[in-house]
Amino acid sequence: MQNNISINKAAVSQALRAPLEAYYKDVSATGYDGTTERPGRWDEDEALFKALYKSKYVAQHLDWLYVLDLIFSVLDSNQPLKATDFAEKLEELVIATARQRDYLAIFPLSFRPMFSSFLPGKGKSLIKKKVIGKFAVSPSAPTTAELNKITARHGFPKLSELDFQHAMSTSNKSLNRDMLVTFDVHGAEDQLRLKAQSEFTYFRRLVEVFGVLFGDQLSGFAPATSVNHFFLLNKTSGELRRIPTMAPSTVDLAMSGGLFQAIGRPDFDAFLAKISFSIESMYDRVRNAIKFFSMALNANDRLSSFLFYVISMESIFSRDKNNPIKVTLADMGAMLCFPPAQRLEAHHRIRKAYDLRSAIVHNGASSVPDNDVKLAKLLAARAIYGSLFLCQQLESGQGKLEDRFFNYLRDQKLGLVKAMKPSKLWNLPEIVDIDEE
Repeated sequence: MQNNISINKAAVSQALRAPLEAYYKDVSATGYDGTTERPGRWDEDEALFKALYKSKYVAQHLDWLYVLDLIFSVLDSNQPLKATDFAEKLEELVIATARQRDYLAIFPLSFRPMFSSFLPGKGKSLIKKKVIGKFAVSPSAPTTAELNKITARHGFPKLSELDFQHAMSTSNKSLNRDMLVTFDVHGAEDQLRLKAQSEFTYFRRLVEVFGVLFGDQLSGFAPATSVNHFFLLNKTSGELRRIPTMAPSTVDLAMSGGLFQAIGRPDFDAFLAKISFSIESMYDRVRNAIKFFSMALNANDRLSSFLFYVISMESIFSRDKNNPIKVTLADMGAMLCFPPAQRLEAHHRIRKAYDLRSAIVHNGASSVPDNDVKLAKLLAARAIYGSLFLCQQLESGQGKLEDRFFNYLRDQKLGLVKAMKPSKLWNLPEIVDIDEE
């Protein structure tokens, strides 16, 4: 990381000339002892902000208040400097402090308890140590020694018993109860509060999609225990910080053997990498679809849940302004997500789901049968998986991936190309009507 750190010293020195001159003039008589407000309007200096954030490293890893602290450190640690020398010193400090910004993010992830957890001899965790891309998955850590085994695999220092017990007491013992997801992150702590949660959220949401497709839908019997925090472990100091989350770190599904096996497959890793980092507009569509899917899964009422599932499908397929969206959804969803023998029925189900969506939005319908919610959930999950699969197959080619995606489905509809078979998806049991509970 340190080899890639730099700032645009020419731009920074240019932006520093006026504020440095004014600052040194103000403190020339007595110096600055920290007992009064620092002269100047450093935090409001837009030109300096823009100059510093021309650096890719600064823009990705450092927040403005952290950068200001570095600037003040250079001011206080040196005699008056020329702007060019100051910029040089500032870059040296950014590089020298880089190791202090290495952290391990530790996210407890809660699932619904399984029936078998309370049967004699059946309470053993299904979760094993597993590496999924940059993420490491581990069983819960009931002791300091168990958590230190996890941190050691990332090359991080051991926690003391005192730090571990404090973390347990302030987190409702989530380290001892839940699956742990850990990954290396780098940057200023305030920046990481958002960055680490963003990366983890993609992981959690894709687990939800895979859970609906490949998990055991009948194994959970109670809500997941809400987890509203994560931890950042600093590699240099060994300090463990507890950070509030913007949304609960929970999956409203049970962790079954089928789900754990599914998230360890190469397709999960490949899909996660794309939705996390790709700048292709097609993945913007899929990211929105996964977000709406998660909102649906965690909604408090059936009407909201149903609408979000349908919107999830719309986020992927709604593009052709010349054709009714109901027809587009049904055509593309059926072709992409189902084997030939099931497409006609799937086409009918998707059209029916959109009709109910229209009745809710345009006619004030408020009754959504539980069966329709469950069917919409399965349809949306298949649409997300099928779209990610097709994007993966079309990765190489000319032009935008989004254009290739829709052109391929158009050509498939016209019989010009054969369907690419997502075997994991097409081999799933056929969707059937689910009796009202």
